[in-house]
Amino acid sequence: MFYVHERMNIYEKNTVISLTATLLAANISFAVPAFADDLQTYNLDTMVVTAQRESKRDVDTPASVITVSQKQLVETGASNLFDALRLQSGVTTYSYGGSQSLGGMNAKILMRGANKGTVVMIDGVPANINETYYLDSIPVESIARVEIVKGAASTLYGSEASTGVINIITKKKMPNTLSLTKGEYGREKAALTLNANKLNFAVALEQSDPMKGYSSNYKQINDLNKKSFTASYKFDDNWSFSHQHNDSKYSYDQYDKTWSKLTEDANYHYIDDFSRLQYKDDSVSANLFYNRSNRRNQTYNVTGSKWTKSDHLRFDTIGLDLQKQITGKFGDVIVGTTVSRDSYKNDITVAKNIKPGTKINEFRTNYAVFAQLSKDLGAGYTATVGARETVVEANKRYNAFTPQFALLKKLDNNSSLYANAAKSFKMPTFTQIYGGGGANFAANPLLEPEEGWTYEFGYKKTSNTSMFKAALYYMDLDTIEYEGKGTSSNPYVTRNMSFKNKGLEMTYEKDFGSKYSYSLGANFCNPMGKNKKGVWERKFAREQYNAGIKYHDAKFNAALTGMFTTDRASGWGDLLPVNFIAGYKFDKSSSVELGVENIFDRDDIVSNPGSATKYYCLPRMVHVTYTYTF
Repeated sequence: MFYVHERMNIYEKNTVISLTATLLAANISFAVPAFADDLQTYNLDTMVVTAQRESKRDVDTPASVITVSQKQLVETGASNLFDALRLQSGVTTYSYGGSQSLGGMNAKILMRGANKGTVVMIDGVPANINETYYLDSIPVESIARVEIVKGAASTLYGSEASTGVINIITKKKMPNTLSLTKGEYGREKAALTLNANKLNFAVALEQSDPMKGYSSNYKQINDLNKKSFTASYKFDDNWSFSHQHNDSKYSYDQYDKTWSKLTEDANYHYIDDFSRLQYKDDSVSANLFYNRSNRRNQTYNVTGSKWTKSDHLRFDTIGLDLQKQITGKFGDVIVGTTVSRDSYKNDITVAKNIKPGTKINEFRTNYAVFAQLSKDLGAGYTATVGARETVVEANKRYNAFTPQFALLKKLDNNSSLYANAAKSFKMPTFTQIYGGGGANFAANPLLEPEEGWTYEFGYKKTSNTSMFKAALYYMDLDTIEYEGKGTSSNPYVTRNMSFKNKGLEMTYEKDFGSKYSYSLGANFCNPMGKNKKGVWERKFAREQYNAGIKYHDAKFNAALTGMFTTDRASGWGDLLPVNFIAGYKFDKSSSVELGVENIFDRDDIVSNPGSATKYYCLPRMVHVTYTYTF
């Protein structure tokens, strides 16, 4: 029988919280170890490029930004980007057992309690496909750093950037390494990175055994048969080309309520490709990009001995993004344009869900122009004004004007206050308009785009050894949500829904001595959505605390990290993932790493609190990684 989730008693919970606070814990999974002689302590006052489309010090940027360096990614021990980011302060995640995706239900990183609105980019190029992205398929070996911008960013990045941006900046030069990982429950990974002058490669293969008994709907997740290949070529100082190919095969077995009788076998095969031709000099950048996602699903009914479902969806995007920076007596100006064309092919689902006579437009053309002016007003004040005009030709014409205003006050060279107000805009997806995800998800051609405003006030202070950030925000958005009609015969429908949230975010990082560092984070918010009856309902969680402590020298490194999430929606129990990683470097060529995930062996619910199905985190896992550098 499916075991019941066992919550800690008050004594155990207080003991865990005290231990976590004492050890100052925050992250882990699989990777290569980091050492002081080859990965020097990063500068806490980092340069960031995503928030304003130009390189600036974090303390000079009027936005809430998290920069995760290559060193920090390595220290998480994570094999993929979702695991590396899921314990970052101020983000909400949910998945379907560990970090898995299950069909169209992808493992997600959300910003400030909103269910959608995070745009994922690779080197500044959008990688979202039909509002989905698969961070669990991106290996950390290919990544130089990640910048996370929280808050509306539609002015600079358009649709889908309504609540935040994750910009994955890949390595320009790969090291020559081979790493092999062996863990419990059949978890295995092999990763290879190579550099041949201007040409770079990264290959990762990952798999695991089936995991049974970790969902309340009696699905056995047969996850992790993932392949990833990344190649990049640098023609000269200005031109470069890169391509990433992800191939993921996974399935789930549906059992009866006794977990003994197999009733259904569903198989998924997702192939994603991302190509980017890029030009960049001191003032001009251009990105020509092409994204494709092929998604196949076949379901076999064991009891009836027949195939009951076979879907094939294909999404393609081709686009061009141009940007020009101009510095003059009126200030720093950025002007640009983005043109893209999306296409959508659905072999079966559209015919089932769309109403007779409805015109199906399988193409969508997006036109946008944007501009941003930053001006030094004197006395430490800098004002930034931006605007974007977007026109989308789809099943009908959509227009959106998204302005943004920001004011930053430098208190001194290392501290600042800022205020930011931005309007967001997000188009409905192809499947929301025309149907998708099976016959249970109906089409709604009458959907309007998501729009709304986000207001934010922040404070930043940095030094050579510490960084403190605080942000107070308010969000008022019209979002799109799936909502059931209440009976098994009626499908889920999409509708526009009001969403509000207000919150306070705080983080503190500190290096002490030459070998130790720690981080702390606290987040308080109140995300609310209005249901079809006009009643405001809780969304996600109201409180989150992060902490971590790290040690590193020339030979040895260790990190203990964790997150405590409480006051969750739907009355669901607290989340407390705590992980440990330690590595030892024998010489310049060989190193070994030991990692332990979910130290307290908790069976926390990791899926969306609004879901009818509860997915639980995986049990305590131990893994060992050997890395050879040549």
